[in-house]
Amino acid sequence: MKYLISLIALFFSVHSYAQEIPLPKKCFPLNGPNTEDVISGKMADIYGNARALTDRFGVNGKALTFDAGNSYLSFPLVATDKTGQKEHTLTFWMYAAKDSITQSFWAKDKDGKILLGMGKKGNRAVLNIYHEGSQQNILPDQQWMWSDSNFNEGEGWYFVAIAYTENGTYFYLTTPKGKMTECYSAFTPDWSLISALCMGSVDDTPANGIDDFKLYDVALSKEQVSILHLSESQLSVGDELLFNVGTGNSLYSSSWYFHCVGLQGALLYVIQKQNDLSFINADSGYALSMMSGVESDYQRWLLYPAQDTTKGRVFTIANVATGMYLTDIHEDVLQQVADATDSQKWCIGQWDNGNPARSSIQKDNKVIPLYEEIYFDKGAGVIRIRINFPETENVRIRMYNVQGKLLSEYALNNARLLDETIRPQTNGIHLVTVESDNYKINSKVPVNK
Repeated sequence: MKYLISLIALFFSVHSYAQEIPLPKKCFPLNGPNTEDVISGKMADIYGNARALTDRFGVNGKALTFDAGNSYLSFPLVATDKTGQKEHTLTFWMYAAKDSITQSFWAKDKDGKILLGMGKKGNRAVLNIYHEGSQQNILPDQQWMWSDSNFNEGEGWYFVAIAYTENGTYFYLTTPKGKMTECYSAFTPDWSLISALCMGSVDDTPANGIDDFKLYDVALSKEQVSILHLSESQLSVGDELLFNVGTGNSLYSSSWYFHCVGLQGALLYVIQKQNDLSFINADSGYALSMMSGVESDYQRWLLYPAQDTTKGRVFTIANVATGMYLTDIHEDVLQQVADATDSQKWCIGQWDNGNPARSSIQKDNKVIPLYEEIYFDKGAGVIRIRINFPETENVRIRMYNVQGKLLSEYALNNARLLDETIRPQTNGIHLVTVESDNYKINSKVPVNK
């Protein structure tokens, strides 16, 4: 009997472990041309034209698309495994449009040969791979995924996960209607040949939309990929506000990122503050604090959907370690035992006329421009400023250095679609301000030539 109990305990411990997902090593929410990796706080480099796009939830400006002809984001891939043998999983959302041939991500070697990548040809998914020739030279190739891994559901957002392991490559594609397929390839990359990963168009191959791009330093299982798809079908990675239903207060006056780290009856998250990239922690007693990293269950939170008219955007949020719930008591936010009141319900999104609402720009909203894009194009060496105002505006653009010294200033009259560039002379943080009759927009732009 003791042996049987041990086997049962082992089964449940293994099953429980399989439900856990590590934090990604890199995470790019890609909310327009904001290219910050919210794990490290570093920015990806932009080459060419990257433009804001409506995401899978219909929210304007919360995804990214690229112009044809080498417009892309690039970030370094640094080896961390001392043995030189590594496993990686990439997950992201890819918009399939009418283009017959598109690319999502790619990596080249020092000679400009494509070693890794994934794209779409017709209605089929294709992986970029390579072989070693007889003289140990690199021969780029492409491998078609099985015929059931396809884009036959037409235009829309598809969830992609690619697990590169020492035993081969596992490809997962989930359609807009939720059908998941799995393919296997014997291809195993040599990561020492790859110094950077890129998202976007390559050479003459265009790219459509991409969103919530993440890199893990482990090979995720099919079960873990399925949990991530379930989570990200409900919530984007973030830059979302957390409003209390009872008080209408925004949690700590910040927006938040939501990283799914498993499934324990409900989806399990760590919740990261946008302002400083710290994580909500449950202290002993009833207090809360912020931590720079994730070390234990005190930083893990279960999100339970509440019955509400906002279609799953309202949750109660319970800490895994303490079992208590985030509660707004007007004076402060604490953790308390469940009481089923509105003070323990949180709306992920924005507050619209006193009601929890989806985080989207309403059609009659004239407060926010249709889109706003201010970023450094490393390829061209310029800061690009694109703003679409609802009506014509008289505009003044200024650029300052980090010490507040004015570096550039000019004015435009009767502008509605603003598409300007400024060429900075030095590296470092630059502050760009755009003032008009009805708007004032400030943006910190890292410049790294």
